[in-house]
Amino acid sequence: MVQRLLAVIILISAAMRVNAQLGVMKLVGNGSSKYDLGFGGFIKSGYPVSEGSDVTLEIGANIFFLNDGYGAADGTIMCPLKAGYRYTLNGTGEGFYVEPQVGFNLVGVTSLHDANGNQINLNYHGVVFALGTGYLFTAWHAPFDLNFRYETVIDHGGSNNFISLGISRFISFGKRNAGD
Repeated sequence: MVQRLLAVIILISAAMRVNAQLGVMKLVGNGSSKYDLGFGGFIKSGYPVSEGSDVTLEIGANIFFLNDGYGAADGTIMCPLKAGYRYTLNGTGEGFYVEPQVGFNLVGVTSLHDANGNQINLNYHGVVFALGTGYLFTAWHAPFDLNFRYETVIDHGGSNNFISLGISRFISFGKRNAGD
């Protein structure tokens, strides 16, 4: 199932704008104070629907290490798949933008130790909501995206919330304009 989904995403991405991103993240909210900074990466495709907006599809992986005395053995991993709509405020496809997203967390695991020192793995899935903003620009004839977003994964009445700062480089397979 997951292989088919990834194959469909790759095929759809071949006809769209694609970018890869690395990000630095911080879990926020209840129980997040013991987590160190997290890291993540994603692949994002965008299909231009107008000069200043894209419908987006994104799959990512985020990891957060728990600082509880057990080293790197404890933490949280999330792999969300999201769809969104990115709108540039000046309508040109570059400059400041906003992007709401909704999706599903395909894989979620939180590993921690109980009071007896036994490792516990808590698996979860859930609906994902995200709101991002950023700045699209060109440097050295290459398009880049500097962005900030808030994201939450909701499952069984609880949630994992984080903020992220990232930068990405576009690889364009579709044409928006001659500058791509």
